Amino acid sequence: MRFIFRLIKNIIAIIAILMIVFFAMRYAPVLKDQAWNPVHNEEPSMNKNAPNSQMTGGERYTVEDNDLLNNVPLSQVKNVFNFIDKREFMSVSGIGRMGYNDKYLAGQRDDKFIIYKFGSDSIRVYKTEIEMQQDLNKMGQNIELKPPSSFE
Repeated sequence: MRFIFRLIKNIIAIIAILMIVFFAMRYAPVLKDQAWNPVHNEEPSMNKNAPNSQMTGGERYTVEDNDLLNNVPLSQVKNVFNFIDKREFMSVSGIGRMGYNDKYLAGQRDDKFIIYKFGSDSIRVYKTEIEMQQDLNKMGQNIELKPPSSFE
C-alpha cells in the first residue's frame, strides 16, 4: 500500500515539475525567445511577417515585440499611457509624429509607421503611411499623426 502511495506522489511531483518547466519556457522573458526553446515559435516574435485575422492585405506589416512597457501589466497599459507625458514618451520611444484614440496608438518612427493596440504584446510596423492608414480604415479607426508640439 505504501508503494502505491509513493508511486502516485512521485508521478504528481514529476507532472508538477514538467508544468513548471513548460510555463517557464513559454512565458519567461529570458527563455521564451531563445532559439533552442521548442515553444518559442508559438507567439509572434521580432521581425517576423505575420498576417493578422483583421488584416487581409498580405504581408504589409511586421510584428515586433513591445519592449516600451515591459514592466506594466497589459490590462493597465492604457491607464499608464494616459498618465505619462506624451512629448517625453515620443522622445524616449523615437516617435516623430503620433496620434491615438481609446483603442490604438499610431506613430512614425524614423521612416517606419507603427500601430499599437493598447493591451497587446506586439506592435505592427509598416513601411509606408498609406499602408498604415489603409489598415486603420479597415479597422474603423481614424487617427491623425501630430508632431510633438501638439502634445503640450
